[in-house]
Amino acid sequence: MNLTYAVERLLDTGWTPGTGMDLERLPDGRAYPSVLCVQREFARAGLELAIKPKLMFGCYRATWAPAGEPLEPAARTDERHGTVIGDCQQEAAVYALAQLRAAQTERQLVTVEA
Repeated sequence: MNLTYAVERLLDTGWTPGTGMDLERLPDGRAYPSVLCVQREFARAGLELAIKPKLMFGCYRATWAPAGEPLEPAARTDERHGTVIGDCQQEAAVYALAQLRAAQTERQLVTVEA
């Protein structure tokens, strides 16, 4: 995976840059949220996002859970828990947000269909 792939997955969820967002740009000009912006999005959802380097593997691990819960690698993956990896902090953060948004959308669809 790479940052471009993570940004494409985020855009696939319908994400668009908002006014006042702290954005970065891919070489082709597409905008994506900064790590701090992604952490704020998780906080707005009542979740905590931690991004830590895994030096042994040369990557970064992003883990999220409800605020106040331990941020261990998630035993389950749903809209409130998850873990992803990336080559850099930005990639891990953007891909984590893409996964969160996809899980939230899936949950909304299931609720509507039920």
